[in-house]
Amino acid sequence: MSEEPRIVKAVLVDDDAYSRASLMKQLYRYRDVVQVKAECTSGAEGVQAITEHRPDLVFLDIQMKGMDGFAMLDALPRRDFGVIFTTSHDAYAIRAIRYSALDYLLKPIKASEFDAAIGHFIANCAVLPARLERLVSTAKENGAPSTLVIPMRDGDRHLPVQDIIRCEAASNYTAFHLRRGERVLSSRTLQSYEEFLSEHDFLRVHRSHIVNRLHITGLGALDDVLLSDGSHVEISRRRKAEILAAIRGRDQSTLK
Repeated sequence: MSEEPRIVKAVLVDDDAYSRASLMKQLYRYRDVVQVKAECTSGAEGVQAITEHRPDLVFLDIQMKGMDGFAMLDALPRRDFGVIFTTSHDAYAIRAIRYSALDYLLKPIKASEFDAAIGHFIANCAVLPARLERLVSTAKENGAPSTLVIPMRDGDRHLPVQDIIRCEAASNYTAFHLRRGERVLSSRTLQSYEEFLSEHDFLRVHRSHIVNRLHITGLGALDDVLLSDGSHVEISRRRKAEILAAIRGRDQSTLK
């Protein structure tokens, strides 16, 4: 006898009636597995509904009048559920969400992106509350989060940026080379991490390599940079002047 599919309890929190209706339209296609327990028009209503219904999944608008999405999460005594964020813009919030390995949907919501987010929730529901806790704590920081979350088959890895020496493109994967010789492989492309890394003083020295400027120890004779783990990384010809200027700028700031 096959098991019946688990019913996912969901709560919607969005102060825009059109957006809530759009979400409900998408969720109707999942009516056999997702049961919407409440539609909330504010963060305060969301806190009440989540406390009452103990949902598995919350669809949460980032920008709402009064209590925004992050403030609502911070106001909850427990966050033992997954979240799919919805937003029209807010680049900083999107970066924070993405670097915590959580999902967001841009309005107007496309069916294909909604399906992907639901699929990701079903596949990762066990680890999403921990990622959410991480996001709530880092959302209060100014600038980009100081730790990058890498989803792994055996759980999430939290990589402090100061421990990352270099990042290497490996087909559609990214290899993170860390202090103490450790290597962590991510299923995301190097390009998907470039914005985050650039905010933490990393330099793209080659199409296949981004390096931590703080781990550069010198320049080699063959147009390469020398790193603290003893590795050499080639500098692409078109980036040479930019990389040399960045390294000299670092050295000058160190002397001040």
